[in-house]
Amino acid sequence: MAEVLDKKKIRKVFRDVQKHLAIAQLIRRFSTNKDDIRKTALNQADLSNCQNVLELGCAFGAFTEALKDKLHPEAKITGIDIIPEYKPFFLEACRRAGYSGFFSSSGIDKIKKYPADSFDLVICSYALYFFADMIPEIARILKKEGLFITITHSQADMREMVGIVKKILKQNNSLEDKQSLPIELIFEQFSAENGETLLRPFFGRILAIDFKNTLVFQPQEIDRFLDYFQFKKSFFLTGTDTHNKTIINQLMRELQDSAMKKNLVTMCKDDKIFICSQPFIPKEI
Repeated sequence: MAEVLDKKKIRKVFRDVQKHLAIAQLIRRFSTNKDDIRKTALNQADLSNCQNVLELGCAFGAFTEALKDKLHPEAKITGIDIIPEYKPFFLEACRRAGYSGFFSSSGIDKIKKYPADSFDLVICSYALYFFADMIPEIARILKKEGLFITITHSQADMREMVGIVKKILKQNNSLEDKQSLPIELIFEQFSAENGETLLRPFFGRILAIDFKNTLVFQPQEIDRFLDYFQFKKSFFLTGTDTHNKTIINQLMRELQDSAMKKNLVTMCKDDKIFICSQPFIPKEI
């Protein structure tokens, strides 16, 4: 897993901020579930007294922006990420939300330096699988009445694309029968399926909410589906010998053929929300 979660490889996927923004808009456009999952999560709790807020893996601040009108008027939000290019986008998200903001690109290890009981609220969407080992630290820095709200993918996320990629890699002798793709290994670190088990030792109460969703692309929209794959391809191909153009072109043709045969492309995008309260640190930690 160390190779899969290498920071340089994560930066490679997400450093193009404009592309990341475009993909986020693409997901919203082609989703069958039109609810905003971040607003769905935040609507489950009264956050009106929260003043010190931390967003982990904040990227361009989509979760932070959803906090508009929900926090104490004098709330301050800190965003942490490993990509410095996100800074102006995150601070702009804070401005649109109506709160003062601070951004750090020093990475998740920074939270180890925060004193215990520092934050009223910690939020994290689609990033905890990169640093699930930090869950004890998240519980430590929360105040007694604090909340941790996190959103993550199901392990079935993008299963249709995973199946096509595996088929092509096996045809090219680049993947063994029981070998997992990097994206599968990443999601195994913290997912809809194992999230509560990983959180339970550190929180007295956990509310779990399923968020069912599917991406649907019509035949004339196949290029948008291919854009999605191109953005994520490093998480599908990293760790294999498949970075040459021949293999990638073969994958793209397979995706196109599959789309034409079915007259549309569907892709699982099921997620889960975890709202955690009553933080504590076990004595053995």
